[in-house]
Formats: sequence, C-alpha cells, structure tokens
Amino acid sequence: MQQTMQQRLGQRQAGFTFVEMVIVVVIVGILAAVALPRFINLTDEAERASSEGVGGGFASAVGIARAQWEVDNRPDDGEILMSGTEVTVNQFGYPSGGDDADAMTTAACLDAFNTILQSPPAAVEQGFDARQARYYVTVRGGGGSAVTPDGGTVTGLSRCVYTLVSTLTLNDNTGIPAPANPNPDTDGKGFIYNAGTGQVVSFNN
Repeated sequence: MQQTMQQRLGQRQAGFTFVEMVIVVVIVGILAAVALPRFINLTDEAERASSEGVGGGFASAVGIARAQWEVDNRPDDGEILMSGTEVTVNQFGYPSGGDDADAMTTAACLDAFNTILQSPPAAVEQGFDARQARYYVTVRGGGGSAVTPDGGTVTGLSRCVYTLVSTLTLNDNTGIPAPANPNPDTDGKGFIYNAGTGQVVSFNN
C-alpha cells in the first residue's frame, strides 16, 4: 500500500500536464506584454537623460567661455584660455573652432565640442564611421541672426548638431549613419548649439 502511494506520487510529479503548460505560457506572455514596453521606455529615458546631461554640461562650458572672453577684454585674436586649453571663439565670443558664426563646418563644431568639455565623450564629424563614437557631429543653417558687440548684424547663423549615436541607424558596412546628415527635428536625440547666440537646445525624437 505504501509503495503503491509512492509510485502514484512519483507519477504525479513526473511533469506538467497540458493544462498547466498552457497556463504557464499564458502567464509568461502576459508578463512579456506588460514588461517589454517598460524596458523600451527605460532605454529611451536613459538615452534622453544622457544627451540632456552632456548638453547641459556643454551649455555651461559655452557660458564660461563667453565670460572668459569678456574678462580677457574681448581679445582680437579670438582665443581664450580655459583650464589650460586654448579655445578659439568667434566674433560673439562663443566657441567656434576657428570659424565665423555664420560659416561653421563640422570640423569646427567638433573642435568646439572637444575643447570646451573636460573629458568629452568620443565624437566624430559627418561622413565618418560612428561605431566607436557616442556623438555624431553635423552642422545646419537656420540659426537666425544676431548683433555683434560692435553693432553689426550677422545673418544665417550656423547650428552645430550633436546627435547621440545610439539613437541613429548605422550602415552595417561603413558605420556611417543613414541619413548621413540627420535632421534634429525628426532623427535621434541630442542637442543643438547656435554659434551666434550661444544657445544650446536639446532635441528628443
């Protein structure tokens, strides 16, 4: 009798019944449907926080550079010293990589990024392999106009665009984002720097 009961218990514990398996699959499916969107949102929020953090640091550095330019009595050679690093500024006193506020290149935008930030994240300019970089640097027009300290007006200001690489689609072979010149109104997450006004604005798509 005791042996028979043990045999029956052994048979019952041999595995799940079909109904139990169906219940487990349904529960796992429900958990996946509820949890997956939350994980996706966490990734999205982390990317947003990362780009806004770097953008905030960049904005602070731009303000410090402009203040240093004023302290140095607006030097004619367009260079200031920030923490022992030479930073080239434009006619408005903002970091420019050697270019005027209305003629910025991707190389100049990258130079401004690398010189004013302490331990800047790895960045590459437009057209280069971005697989090992955190930021992809492009430049666009449409920055409006601004009045120079001597009373002149500069129109067609340049805007440096710094896009978080993880929010872009990279070509598998070249590592270059597609499109090669992402539009901050529709593509990725990052921040925009107006070289004529010093304004830094985040974008999140």
